[in-house]
Amino acid sequence: MTDWLDAEAHADRASEMYERGRWAEAEQELRHALSLNPDQPEWHYNLALTLEAAGRDLEALGSYERASELAPDQIEPLVAAGAVCNRLQRFKQALAWLDRALTLSPASENAYAQKIAALVWLGDHDEAEAVFYMAQHALDAPSAPCLSAIAESLIERKEYNRAGWCLREALKLEPRVPRLRARLAAVLAATGKPQRALQMYLRDLRDDPGNIDTLLDYGELLIDLGRFPEAAEKFRRVLELEPANVDAHYQLGQIAMASRRFEQAHLEFELVLKLDPQFPSIRLAVSQALLKRGYAKMALQCLRDELDAWARDEETTRTAGELERFGTLLLEVGLPDEAARMCQRAVRSGGESPGLLRKLALARFRHGDIDGGVTASRRALRLDPASTASIHNLALAALHAGQLRVAAGWIARGLRVNRHDDGLRRLRIRLWLAWIRSSLAKVFRRRT
Repeated sequence: MTDWLDAEAHADRASEMYERGRWAEAEQELRHALSLNPDQPEWHYNLALTLEAAGRDLEALGSYERASELAPDQIEPLVAAGAVCNRLQRFKQALAWLDRALTLSPASENAYAQKIAALVWLGDHDEAEAVFYMAQHALDAPSAPCLSAIAESLIERKEYNRAGWCLREALKLEPRVPRLRARLAAVLAATGKPQRALQMYLRDLRDDPGNIDTLLDYGELLIDLGRFPEAAEKFRRVLELEPANVDAHYQLGQIAMASRRFEQAHLEFELVLKLDPQFPSIRLAVSQALLKRGYAKMALQCLRDELDAWARDEETTRTAGELERFGTLLLEVGLPDEAARMCQRAVRSGGESPGLLRKLALARFRHGDIDGGVTASRRALRLDPASTASIHNLALAALHAGQLRVAAGWIARGLRVNRHDDGLRRLRIRLWLAWIRSSLAKVFRRRT
């Protein structure tokens, strides 16, 4: 009896500490209580809430699991476990928890919202929309969390009008839900209304001035608008709140690159690499900064490390933009064969553009693959008939092959596009010299 009373007293003190935001003391009291009475699901649940508030999601998940084992008919631990799994990016595990919750309570608003979010992260947008309509049917009234969750799917699919409608409806229902205005601001920015987006971000930050996600989004929009000093101020504010925030350091590096402060950019990118070696394409950013600083050998080694990392992680899908950027850097450090392969992958990923094909052609020419360079140049020219760079490459290839009439045809075509092009005019001089040498050679052969 005494142990039971002592356990209750510890649990009560834990609740008091939790309300005052003293997570460590609340945890200590709950662990005392559970050491005396380990079969109380409510205390395991409260411990999970405490650990979650302290940012220890993985430990919180274990306590939610224990609470659900002891009280399998309670929905709260199941929904909470699903939400934590979403934050931990364990989306399939989250779906398992949330399906159990919806089996117990088919009208759980939070379970539906978290399930939609998990499906969006998994890229299963059709299923996410089906769950949204199931929620609309099962719930007594429209749900702001569900509207907000499906809006993320619509944003990802670039269905901005529908996303905006969902977010506005969610704001009408629950105007104080965190980040609703910020997400609506993202929609406004994507639909060519940046000034309204800025106003929306400011309203969101007035209500929640320490919201790191909103500060990051606001800063990124300011970068897009070329307002670098204001953007840097937002990212520095993020670092005041969270000094190891890699997104803020990366964006400060991008601002430094755009401002030609390459040493500062290099420092920021190196810090990101140290804090999170898996940060997307961070070695490319470091390499680019090194090249701008004139450290080509260091950039070469960094890019070789990135090639090794990509080889170990072949299943990861790369965007055409990432592949093209990597190819460009490989070309700069003198690896034309690797650059050509990377540019070819970018083309296969749906990134065919005149600029990309010109880079592919240049990489192949530098690697000695003349036929491959000619093929890529012709493809670029079909997309952009006025590309003097492609015409120049085709003329140069013909000149090297001794096809003087073909080279003359390309040069004439290029000069019709731009008669002041210096590269083509120099090629024309080389062509004349080649004609002279060829004529002299013929005369010499006739005499001998």
